[in-house]
Amino acid sequence: MAKKVVKKAAKKAPAKKAPAKKAKKAAAPAPKAVKVTATAGKTVTASALLQTVADHLGVKKSEAKALTEGYLDVVKAYVMKGAKVKIGDIGMIMIRARKARMGRNPQTGEPVKIKASKKLAFRQSAVMKAAVAR
Repeated sequence: MAKKVVKKAAKKAPAKKAPAKKAKKAAAPAPKAVKVTATAGKTVTASALLQTVADHLGVKKSEAKALTEGYLDVVKAYVMKGAKVKIGDIGMIMIRARKARMGRNPQTGEPVKIKASKKLAFRQSAVMKAAVAR
């Protein structure tokens, strides 16, 4: 019996080496949870916001400022051209046109003509709406 085992082992083809794989680009690290220290009712300053972004990305505060300001400049440019800008699962920023209409002076009650205008508007996403409702 031992001979049969040896013969079977001898019949196996030598293992082939797998072809060398090309090096893949390093995958982006998994996003870390954002740590915020603000409590309800407090206003977050731009400086505190930039520090949180810098900590989250692991970069200097000046680099976070450059990235954030660049992002906001691009969003502003698109909105000013009339585009609706979707920001992740937060919502959409757009410009809405308001028609001319008749209103009333609350003190005298007399009719007042209100001109047509444009305003910046934000519409929250369904994901954000559900998160806020919790």
